Amino acid sequence: MKNKKLTYLLIFFVLIVWGIIVYRIVGAINQDDDLPVTEHIQIKESYNDFSVRKDTGSLKLNYRDPFSSPAKELRDTVIKHPVVIKKTMNAVVKPTFNWSMIRYSGYIRNPASKKLIAIMSINGSPAMLSEGESAGQITLLKNAKDSVKIKYQDQVKFIGLNRAAL
Repeated sequence: MKNKKLTYLLIFFVLIVWGIIVYRIVGAINQDDDLPVTEHIQIKESYNDFSVRKDTGSLKLNYRDPFSSPAKELRDTVIKHPVVIKKTMNAVVKPTFNWSMIRYSGYIRNPASKKLIAIMSINGSPAMLSEGESAGQITLLKNAKDSVKIKYQDQVKFIGLNRAAL
């Protein structure tokens, strides 16, 4: 008795599947009769892999050398702008230093030594300094998280955090 019920159930599902198949075939045949036949013929060009195209790009070699050490590069940039001492009436006048070439972008904390390391850009070159370290003639005296205290040729100045870099 159990096998008869299973057989009838399977016959029912087979009839449903064949009904769906016949319905789709008949629907596809009748659908084509109603629509007008239009053909779009599109001619494709053959692709020539061996054609030489004109080179439109150009190399700009105005970037820094990635293999040079940052300390040497900073030393070279500071030497490019030597300080000229002018004497006027027995007084020595030093020209002002362009502090805008130094930018302070933020800090990171060294997990091993718990020291703050300042992330700076000196004349476009990146530098990472902790307190007391120097890059070229510029020395980091104090890192106060929101600003740094910098010394350059006996001149001391605080430089604030550059929010635009974040």
